[in-house]
Amino acid sequence: MVDLAEIALSLAERFLDKDQRKSADMQSPILNWDHMIVKYGDTVYTQPTGSPKPKAHVLFSANFTNNTPSPQTYALRTERRTRSECTVNFQKSFTYGAELSIKIAPPNPIIEANTGFKSEITKERGVSETFEQELSWSVDNQVKVPPGFETKAELVINEKSYNGDFEELVTFEGKVLVTFEDKKTREHIQTVKLEVNKLFTAASGFGKDNKGRPTFTVKGTCRSRFGVEQNVKLTEREIVAGGKEEEEEEEEAAAQDVEEEGQEEG
Repeated sequence: MVDLAEIALSLAERFLDKDQRKSADMQSPILNWDHMIVKYGDTVYTQPTGSPKPKAHVLFSANFTNNTPSPQTYALRTERRTRSECTVNFQKSFTYGAELSIKIAPPNPIIEANTGFKSEITKERGVSETFEQELSWSVDNQVKVPPGFETKAELVINEKSYNGDFEELVTFEGKVLVTFEDKKTREHIQTVKLEVNKLFTAASGFGKDNKGRPTFTVKGTCRSRFGVEQNVKLTEREIVAGGKEEEEEEEEAAAQDVEEEGQEEG
């Protein structure tokens, strides 16, 4: 992580003479970034070969049994919620002092919509950001079950995942102002104007474009999991007619055993 403020302060201190350094507040100089322009290029994603297949998750299931001699219609109403998330990790980036401020584009519109992905990331600490969004899935259907059948209804959600790396070229223009004040009286001592094309150099990890402007390549990873679609799966099976008869036979056999035990005791 490259600290732009640290680079600016290190160079600005060289413009102060011995007496100015002695009286200036070297711990808390004032940095003004208003005259620096930061241009973010396109976010380029690279994804491993072979996109993972969507995973199906059953959020809800219900059984509808029709023991009547005529078809029956049942209401299927439910609402379930899932949480999608996307985590962005910065492997190479820069900060304005203690703050990281980057603009990146999402891998695709679905991830942006379903995970709450924010294109502008501003953080005071850490090199990762996780976006989460709750998704609501609802069903309001009718299930028709033929006589003598049982139908199982399942609300199935398909989730996709994306795991890829990204790069983004950032270009800098303008200047950074560093103001030093007296550490006791707070009187102005000197304001140093630093041109970014002389401030951000190869020694600090910067490149140059064809116009001589300093550039920096931000690198990171994007890991996301998000719901994409819902389906209602209906499974129909015939009710076995002998099932009830077998239960009655078992009940009669159990009653007969009890009766025989009572006679033996008598």
